[in-house]
Amino acid sequence: MINRTALLCLSLGFGYSLPALAETTEKIDPKTFLQEKCSGCHDSSVYTRKQRRVNSLPKLDSQVRMCDAQLGIKLFDEDVNALVNYLNENYYHFDK
Repeated sequence: MINRTALLCLSLGFGYSLPALAETTEKIDPKTFLQEKCSGCHDSSVYTRKQRRVNSLPKLDSQVRMCDAQLGIKLFDEDVNALVNYLNENYYHFDK
């Protein structure tokens, strides 16, 4: 919430329009995001293979954050959490 508030204050101060701001702060759809951004490096088999690197929820969170950093997207924490939850619910099934 602090990031969005700071972004709002900065953008209003520099004359950006509210519609443009809304585009930058929209929540992502995890399924669409994975199809558009993640499938360029790997397909869903990376989530389902038997000997995968990610073997816990904290490691899944760490991996999503590492991919975000590698791609330079700079997702909000809530978007990272949405991706982690989507991946966990659809592929990993780690206990929360």
